[in-house]
Amino acid sequence: MTRMDVFICDRQMTREYYTVDDDHLSFRAVMSEEFQFEWLLPGQLQDVRRIPNSVIAKALSWQRTRASKAEDPFFKSFSAEFVHGFQEEVQRLVLSQSSGFFSFFRGGSVDKDSGWTAVPCFPLALKVIARLTTYSLFGEPLCRDAEFLDMCCRFGDAIPRDALILRSWPGWARPSVAKVLAAPRLVRKLQGILQAEIQHRRDTREKNAMKDILDFAMNWVDQRREAEFEDWHITDMMTNTIFAALHTSSQLVVHTIFELASRPEYADPLREEIKQCFELHGEGTKQALDSMYKVDSFIKETQRMNPLDASALARLALKDYTFSNGLHIPKGSAIFTPNAPLFQDERFYPDPTRFDGFRFSKMRHDPKLASSCDLTSTNERSMHFGIGRHACPGRFMVSDEVKLAVVHLLQNFDFCIENHGPRPKNMPFGKFILPDMGAKVWLRPSARGNE
Repeated sequence: MTRMDVFICDRQMTREYYTVDDDHLSFRAVMSEEFQFEWLLPGQLQDVRRIPNSVIAKALSWQRTRASKAEDPFFKSFSAEFVHGFQEEVQRLVLSQSSGFFSFFRGGSVDKDSGWTAVPCFPLALKVIARLTTYSLFGEPLCRDAEFLDMCCRFGDAIPRDALILRSWPGWARPSVAKVLAAPRLVRKLQGILQAEIQHRRDTREKNAMKDILDFAMNWVDQRREAEFEDWHITDMMTNTIFAALHTSSQLVVHTIFELASRPEYADPLREEIKQCFELHGEGTKQALDSMYKVDSFIKETQRMNPLDASALARLALKDYTFSNGLHIPKGSAIFTPNAPLFQDERFYPDPTRFDGFRFSKMRHDPKLASSCDLTSTNERSMHFGIGRHACPGRFMVSDEVKLAVVHLLQNFDFCIENHGPRPKNMPFGKFILPDMGAKVWLRPSARGNE
C-alpha cells in the first residue's frame, strides 16, 4: 500500500507536530519503514523494547565532557587516532591502486616527479570516520582491527542499499528476500563480535570501568538487571549507533574536501587560523578546535550548499492526527518539513546561491545570530541534525571528526580535485543529495607538515 507523504511548510504547524509525543507521531517508526528495520535491524523497531536513545545521548555527553577537560587524555588520543588512521588508510589506498595488472587504468601515483597521488575520497573518508567512531565506542583494539572496520563500513553501506531493495518488493516477499541480503548477515557478525567483547570485559576489567561508550552502556545495563535489560540490548544499541554514525559523517567529510580542493583561495586564511588557535590553546586540544570559527564556518557553509536530505523532521502517524488549524492527517501518513529549500531562502541567508565559506564566522559578530552559527547548532533554519528532543546527539562528534580532517589536510598536504578539474557533481537520489562516491582528489605532502 502506498503511504501519503505530507510536507508541512508553515512554521507554526511544524513547531506543533515535532513536539507531539512519539506514540502519536513517531520518528522511529518512519526510520523503521525507511530502512526496513523489521528485516535488517530488528532490534531498532518501533515496538521493540530497547535501551532508550537518551542513554547514548548521555554517554556521548559524558565523553564530550571528558574531551573538554585539558587534564583528560581522551581528546588527544582521539586526535592521534585520526592522524594514525588517516596516514594508514592513504597508504593502503595508494598501494591497492598501484599494485596489480589493472593499476595503470585505475590510477594511483599520478606522477613521481610531481609528487601528486590520486586518492579516492569517499573510501578514505568512510574508513577514517569508522576508525574514529569505533575508537569512541569501543577503544582499542577494535578500532584498529582492519577486518572489524571493514565489516562496519560494509554494514553502514548495506542497510540503506538493502532497504531500497526490500521496499521494491511487496510485504509478503520481504522476509524471503531479506535472507539473501548482506545486511542481516553483517548484523549477526557484528553483534557476535560485540557480544564477545562485552564478555571479555566482564571477565577482565575493573568493576565499573569507564573508558568508552561501551563501558558506559555496560554499567547502565548492570544497574538495571531487575528491569530485564541484558547484554544483547547493548549490542543492538551499538550496531544502530555504527549505522547512524558512518555514512552521514563521511559524506560531510567528502563534501568539505571537495569544496576545499576546488576553492584554493580559502586555504591560507584557514591555515592561519589553525596556526593561531594551536599557539593560543595548544596543538591538538579540544579548546583549539572549538576556537576555529572559520573552519567551523566553512564546514557549515559546505553543509548548507550540499544538504543530505531535502526534508527534515520526519514522522509517521501511528494514529489519526488533526492540527490545531483543522488539517487532518490520516494514520499511516508520513509528515516532513522542508530542509534544503530553506538554505536557498534569502530571508535567512543573503545571496544564498553564492558559496561564502566565512558566512557563519562573520555572522558571529551579530549578537542575535551568534548562537546559531556553530555547525552543531539546531534551529528552524538549520535542521541537518534535527531539532528538539530528536536532535542528533552525535553531532558534536561529527563536528570534531570533520574539523580534524580539515585541519590535518591543510597542515600536511597540498590537494586538488583529480586532474585539477572542477568540483565533482553531486548525485541526486530521490530526496537525497550524495557526493560523487567514485571521485578522487590529488594529495601531495607539503613542507608545512615539517614545520
